[in-house]
Amino acid sequence: MVTIAIVDDDPYIVEIFALTFERAGYSVLAFTNPLIALEELPLREPALLILDLMMTPITGLQFLDDWRKIRRVRSIPVVILSAWDVSPEDREKYAKDITRIIRKPILPKVLMEIVRELCAG
Repeated sequence: MVTIAIVDDDPYIVEIFALTFERAGYSVLAFTNPLIALEELPLREPALLILDLMMTPITGLQFLDDWRKIRRVRSIPVVILSAWDVSPEDREKYAKDITRIIRKPILPKVLMEIVRELCAG
């Protein structure tokens, strides 16, 4: 079974998308705390990571800085799902880490199509 990880400090967002992915047959690792996600995700090796930018206690970009240091997970596609945009400087800095950037709000159906596309390869 393909596993998708969601890291967003908004429990409502996490719940909506987790239910959407589970109904489509995916296994879901849901985190509302990015620090806990950094501890647990390397042990689980998801096929895709969906990450918010504006979180506490660390931001999504700070998460990516730590994520880069974990060699085993470097090849996992990362989708940024955020109401905030990524600056041109950060787009360049994280170009190797970020597979796609999606602005909130997004319909679960549309995100599901993107997930299917990225998990198909």
